[in-house]
Amino acid sequence: MSLLVLPKAVLALSELEVDVDKDWQGFGITNLKELDNGMHKGDVLSHNGTRIVRLSPTNIGDELTTAGAGHPAVFEAPPVQ
Repeated sequence: MSLLVLPKAVLALSELEVDVDKDWQGFGITNLKELDNGMHKGDVLSHNGTRIVRLSPTNIGDELTTAGAGHPAVFEAPPVQ
């Protein structure tokens, strides 16, 4: 059984229907509203090991990078070639 019941087209988080009677096995939706309200063009969502966070590019030309599995993703200047 699915956790979400999706209409034909979902244009906003507010249009999602969540099955709250489902056994979420300790997992929950905690901060999506706060993330959605603060999103800007170019932002991405990432999990920081504890929760979902919004990442925003800081400078024009920054790239989304990571130091590998278990390390947080960050926006930073591309390496000099």
